[in-house]
This record gives sequence, structure tokens and C-alpha cells, in this order.
Amino acid sequence: MMFSNAMIKRNTISIALGTLCAAVSFSVAAQVPAGYPADYAKIVDDAKKEGKLIIYAATDTKAAEPLIKDFNALYPGVKVEYNDMNSTEIYNRYISEVAAGGATADLLWSSAMDLQIKLVSDGFGLQYKTPELAALPFWAAMNNTAYGTTFEPAVIVYNKKQVPAEDVPTPDFSIS
Repeated sequence: MMFSNAMIKRNTISIALGTLCAAVSFSVAAQVPAGYPADYAKIVDDAKKEGKLIIYAATDTKAAEPLIKDFNALYPGVKVEYNDMNSTEIYNRYISEVAAGGATADLLWSSAMDLQIKLVSDGFGLQYKTPELAALPFWAAMNNTAYGTTFEPAVIVYNKKQVPAEDVPTPDFSIS
């Protein structure tokens, strides 16, 4: 999930999503929650003025409906435009819209972490340090720009008889 540098001119809602991470549950509150920065109310006010949050997501609409419903209950003045598409469509649509100089999503929510990390690495992500950061596992936040919302294990299988011990990959969890 990430925010767009192309959208700097827009007053987007800084939201982190998640069902597995306490910090990322469409929980932007109308009043400033305890522990949040004092200027957080301005983010909410700006979002109300803008009136719409555009999301491109690979999560099925049906699965996201409870999050959207809760968000709509908290912020009836901010319409959620939820676009359910596959990860490659999200990436390609976003890149083409940015290249054309047109409007695009405020928030990308995709399971294709290679594409999300590429977008962040290529400078398309806005930094947002969620006040909920301490509640996230270290691997779920990349430079306060992309936030993980699920745990999707990657597995490498190899034949011990064919691959020497020194060639066996080892995990590197040093994401900064």
C-alpha cells in the first residue's frame, strides 16, 4: 500500500489499511485520537473538503466492504471510490495515469509487493508516519511510505544434494 507523489497537490487522507495490523484499519477518527499529532484534525478537514478517496485495490470488494462501511460511518463527507482490479492492472493504470498527468488513485492496496516496492523506490510514494507505527511489526513498514497489511510467506525449496550449503539463500529482514 502506498501514497502517490503525483497526488501531492491533492489533500489526500493519510490512511493505512489492514486487518492484521492494528495500525492499519481505516481508523482515521473524526476527533484526534489519543497519541495522534495535533495537526491530524487538519488531515480530516482537508479530506472532507476534497470529498473523495480513490483506492485501487487487489483485495476483493466484498472483503473490503466492512472497512469501507466503517470508514463511511466515520466520514460521511468523504466518498470512497473503490476500484477492485488485479495487481498488474493497479500498477499499469497508476503508471499510465501519472504519465498522462491525469488524476489517479490516492491509495494503492496490492499484494504484488515487487510492484509496490518498485513504485516506492521510483519515488511515487508519499511518506506518512502513522501514529500507529509502534503497533506494526518491523517488516510491515517501508520508509513510512508503504505499509504491509497481511503476512504472505515466501518459500524457497531446494535439493540439499544439488545445492551446496554456502549457496543456500538466507533471509535478510533488514528492510529500512
